[in-house]
Amino acid sequence: MNRYTSMMVSMLLLSIGIRNVWPQKMSIRAHAALYILLLFSTFPILFLSIMQYGLFGTLMVICFYGLISYRNTRPQNICMGFSGCILTVIVDQLLVVILTFITPDFILNNPYTGFCALLFQIVLFSLITWFIGRWLKKWLLRRKGLLQMNQIWYIIDAALLFFTLLHTFGYVFEKKGSSIITTIYHYTLLFTGFFMVMLFLFLSMFSTWQEKARAEAKQRSFQDLSDYTRNLELMYGQLRSFKHDYINILLSLSGYIENGDMEELKHYFESKILPTGTLISQGDYKLSQLGNIGVLEIKSLLSAKLIYAHETGIDVTVDIPDPVAGFSMDTVDLARILGIFLDNAIEAAMEADQPKAGLNIIQNPETVAIIISNSFRGDDLPLYQLKRQGFSTKKNHSGIGLSNAQELINAYDNILLETTKQGCFFTQYMEIGIRRE
Repeated sequence: MNRYTSMMVSMLLLSIGIRNVWPQKMSIRAHAALYILLLFSTFPILFLSIMQYGLFGTLMVICFYGLISYRNTRPQNICMGFSGCILTVIVDQLLVVILTFITPDFILNNPYTGFCALLFQIVLFSLITWFIGRWLKKWLLRRKGLLQMNQIWYIIDAALLFFTLLHTFGYVFEKKGSSIITTIYHYTLLFTGFFMVMLFLFLSMFSTWQEKARAEAKQRSFQDLSDYTRNLELMYGQLRSFKHDYINILLSLSGYIENGDMEELKHYFESKILPTGTLISQGDYKLSQLGNIGVLEIKSLLSAKLIYAHETGIDVTVDIPDPVAGFSMDTVDLARILGIFLDNAIEAAMEADQPKAGLNIIQNPETVAIIISNSFRGDDLPLYQLKRQGFSTKKNHSGIGLSNAQELINAYDNILLETTKQGCFFTQYMEIGIRRE
């Protein structure tokens, strides 16, 4: 068997070994793509005779392949790919020693029987690596302890690649007389390796930041839910108190009726009875409107913001006529956007002569429209500057809220945002369509 055939067989075994330890099920097409990439990585070995760098070039292919495929398990892909390389070398060497020892020379030297022996070796190699791969995946990918964090996997990948760099290039500067092409290949692999190490460390830090952001988002959602529950309990207590006193209020009317004093009865009714009815209608009706929202995190956020606005003296109107089961975007992003819009609406309304704020959510067949409006003090509001980072109409304010909201919206292709101003009213109209996958 010449060296070209031998290299093709070796890369086939390597691709099988990697596939058997891969975190996710690898399709035949993906396996074929991996095999072709591994073959390309052997070209410098075949044409430049740089055998000592063959393993490192193969590891670089595995790194890139793991990053661009099966993105949900990127860090595990690379680590398990390295494990697959080690497993392939060990199992293949053991099988060669054992089969060479037990197989007669005339079978190995005959082209036909030698080919059958090679097929038997490949099948046996596949079975052994499959069983060992199942055990490795069960042990390494159980997602317990530190291994449940992606940043740990990236750090492991960086460490493995770094030590491979040290081992492979430890004597690169000691070797003299290399050709220009060989030297270029050496340094290309060296710089690519260091770039990959830095990339893995960066991905580790980025993964840490992502997990921290998710934890903060969950904490905010929990806080909003706590505020929502607390306000529910407060309003329920007020309603129970009113119901307890309702009979006494009715009995207080009997004195005026018995005396026939209609003027005093009218005055008492208008000053004492009517305001309580308005209070109940404002609180209970708005709360029932929010009940049409089927996403608990968004419901809790809106209730906390609107109840706060009501308590600060803003005339709040809520109109959600139909049930809204969900929104075609990430809930955390939507909560951040609505939080920014409502905070700005409340702050602007508090400075207006007639503080008013409104929320309308309309469920359409293909879209969900969210309309947030508020009154403001009537200054000339430059709409074209509102979404610029750093711009703010408030003193000593960073002015990054609306620009952050715009960046979040720009990440989606199914969201339309329209900002309008009419008289002393400012309106944010956001329409969320069905997300196309």
